[in-house]
Amino acid sequence: MRRRKFIGMTATTTAGLVLAPSILKARKSFGIIPNEKITSLDNDNIIIIIELFGGNDGLNTIIPADDDEYYKLRPTIGMPKTIAIKVNDIYMNPGLVQGVQNNGLQRMFEDGRLAIIEGIGYDQPTLSHFRSEDIWLSGINPKNNNNVKLLEGWLGRYFAAKLPNFPVEIPEHPLTIAIDGSIPLLSKSDKGHMGIALTDPDEFYKLGVGLTPVDPLLTGTEYYDKEFNFVHAIARQSEYYSTVVKNAYDTGKTKINANLYSTGGLSQKMKLISSLIAGGLKTNVYFMKLSNFDSHAQQADASFTGGHFTLLNQVAKAISEFMEDAAIGGYSERITGMTTSEFGRRAYDNGSRGTDHGAASMQFIFGSDKFVNGGYWNNRPKLTDLDVNGNVKYQTDYRVIYTELLEKRLGATPSEITSVFGESFLPLNVLKDRTVSVEEYLKPNFNEYLRISPNPGTGNQVLSFELYNPGVVNITIFNINGKEELILQNNYLGAGVYEIPFSINRSGTFICSVAINKKRYVSKFIILK
Repeated sequence: MRRRKFIGMTATTTAGLVLAPSILKARKSFGIIPNEKITSLDNDNIIIIIELFGGNDGLNTIIPADDDEYYKLRPTIGMPKTIAIKVNDIYMNPGLVQGVQNNGLQRMFEDGRLAIIEGIGYDQPTLSHFRSEDIWLSGINPKNNNNVKLLEGWLGRYFAAKLPNFPVEIPEHPLTIAIDGSIPLLSKSDKGHMGIALTDPDEFYKLGVGLTPVDPLLTGTEYYDKEFNFVHAIARQSEYYSTVVKNAYDTGKTKINANLYSTGGLSQKMKLISSLIAGGLKTNVYFMKLSNFDSHAQQADASFTGGHFTLLNQVAKAISEFMEDAAIGGYSERITGMTTSEFGRRAYDNGSRGTDHGAASMQFIFGSDKFVNGGYWNNRPKLTDLDVNGNVKYQTDYRVIYTELLEKRLGATPSEITSVFGESFLPLNVLKDRTVSVEEYLKPNFNEYLRISPNPGTGNQVLSFELYNPGVVNITIFNINGKEELILQNNYLGAGVYEIPFSINRSGTFICSVAINKKRYVSKFIILK
C-alpha cells in the first residue's frame, strides 16, 4: 500500500477532497478534541458491529422447528429438531454452539447477555447485495428509487455534526475503526471519513510516519488556502492516528488473553480490537465484515453442516472469545455488539440445497446482562403469510436498533437522531442505559405517566400527562414497526397539565413516545376503524 492510498483510507474520499475544501475555514492551528467531549455522554461505551455480508439466512440461524410450514418450504435444508440446539423455547443452528468456548451463543442467551431480534428489515426491500448493504450502512431507505445516491453513513452523519471544524479539529482518538482494508459507508460523511480502517497496526504506523507537512497551515481566505489546509490536515491526522493506534496496540497486546482466540479471521479481528481497548484507545465504534453468506447452493450438506454452519461457527467463536476476554479484562460492561446483514434468504429452498435472496431476517445484540435485555424479541416468522416474492415480512425497521445505539450509547437527542435518518424511530428497549438519570419530568397519575384515551379508540384520541419539570418535549406517534407516524410536539413546554388531541385515520397498534432531554416515556394504544 502506498502512502497516497493510506491517506485516503484514513481520512476522506475522492468526493470529500472535492467538497470539503469549499467548506473548510482556514485556521492557524491543528486542534485535538477529547472523545468524551464529542458525544453527549461522558462515558466509555464501545459499539461493535459485525456485518454478515451476502445475506444471512435467519430461518436457518434461529430455527422455527415447531412450525410444520418450515419443513414444507425447505424439504432439503430444513434443519430437524434432533440436530438443532434447543435453548429455552427456541432452536439454534448447532454452528452457534458446537465447538465454541462455553457453549457459545447458547450460554450467552441463557445468561441474558444475548438478544435475538426477529423480523428486522425495511419497506420495499431490494434484493441487490450492494444496494441493500448501502441502505443498511447509510441509514437511509430510498424505497426502490435507485437514482438516490447513498454516499454518507448513519454514524458518519452523526459524528460529522459533532465536529464542525473537522478536519483541522479532530478527535483525540479515532471515533470509528474498521478492521478492514477500506472505510465502510457507515463512517463516511460530506466532511470526509469519521474514522479509519486498518488490518495491521504495525503496518499502519509505518505508512503514517513522516506524513505531516513541514509548512504550517495557511491563514488566508482564498480557495487555495482552504484546499491546502484540507490536505495538510488530512496528512497530519493520518500520522497522528497511526501513532495513537500503534501505542495503544503495543500496550494492549500484552494485557489480553491471546490464547483464548481461534485462528479464524473474525476471531483474530476481535483479538485486535481487544488489544486496542486494553491499550486505552477511546474509539467508540468498531466495524468488521465476514463474507460470504450468499448461499445459493450447498448451504448445508446432508448432515446439516457445510458453508452456513461454518460461517455461524466463526461468528459464535469470535463473539464468545471476545466477551470472555472482555470479562477477564474488566471492560465487558462497556461493550454493546450487534450483527447486521443486508437481507435474509427466501423462505423456501431453491432445489440446490440453498436459498435465494430474501428480505427480513434476524440479528444478534450482545453485551453485559446488566445493560442488554437478553431474550427473544418480536414474533416468530409467519411462514404462511409471506410477501409476494416468498420472503419473510419485516416486523421492525433496522433503524430502530440504530436509534437505540445512538440514544443509549452515544447520548444523541431525539432531534439529532431525526437529523441523522430524516425521520424518527422508536427504540425497542433491547438496551438498558448505562448512565442512570434520577430526574423525572412527568408526574405519574394512577401509575401512568401517559394516558391515551379512549383506548381502544376510533382514531380521535387525546394524550394526557402532567409535566412538573419543564424542558424541550418531543411527542411522536410510532407504528408497530417503530416508524414515525405523526409528530405532535417538538418544542419547549413549561410545567403543567396537558391534554393534546390528535387523529389517526387507520386501524392498528401504535405507540406514543414523549421524550424530554434523555428521558423517554411510552404508551401503547389501539385504533379500531
